[in-house]
Amino acid sequence: MGILDNDTVIVDAILTKIGRQKLAQGQPLGISKFAFGDTGVDYTLYNPNHPSGSDSYGSAITSLPMLEAVPDDNVFMRSKLYGTGERNVQNFSFITVENTSITITKIASETQSNNITIIPTVFPSTDNALFNFRILDIRGITTKGSEMNVIGEAGNNPSFDYPDPVIAIIENKSQLVLSAHPQQITSQKSFGVEVTREGAAPTFITVTVEANNVA
Repeated sequence: MGILDNDTVIVDAILTKIGRQKLAQGQPLGISKFAFGDTGVDYTLYNPNHPSGSDSYGSAITSLPMLEAVPDDNVFMRSKLYGTGERNVQNFSFITVENTSITITKIASETQSNNITIIPTVFPSTDNALFNFRILDIRGITTKGSEMNVIGEAGNNPSFDYPDPVIAIIENKSQLVLSAHPQQITSQKSFGVEVTREGAAPTFITVTVEANNVA
């Protein structure tokens, strides 16, 4: 990893193996989506009292050393920027939840599990807001009052011991209620739930499930 030259406007990119192969064959890369992040930017350096005037308010920020690109989301995309291209927008919508780490607990002396309820809210506040929930591993997990679309051939009720993770999507709901299949969870597991809504920055929840196979 190195430091880029701040005196020149640079786009520093790393291609995947497929991207390099396309480039070598003279094919278009076909980039259809991209994301921006501001990880590493210290906004406390913004100085509206700079003696050189408004053109220099952010000079300390733009003078920060810029690292070369690395193919790791955990380095550069820890803080993603959201926007849809509008000008003069001061506040974008975003989704929040009260707790981003939730546990489906086992009921004492039973082989069943308690329910958890994920209730998102959107800012600015919207009446009767509906959300989409992407469950990144539905194996051994039940949903209450929600019809889901399972991706792949595992079926709508995959068991905990199904060999591969199974993604499920639940659309247009104000909340999501989850539990676990009775007596199936033989070891603690964790999975993610991504909550999205058109025009709003998403949020992510980590759900942990306690084993419930023994009373």
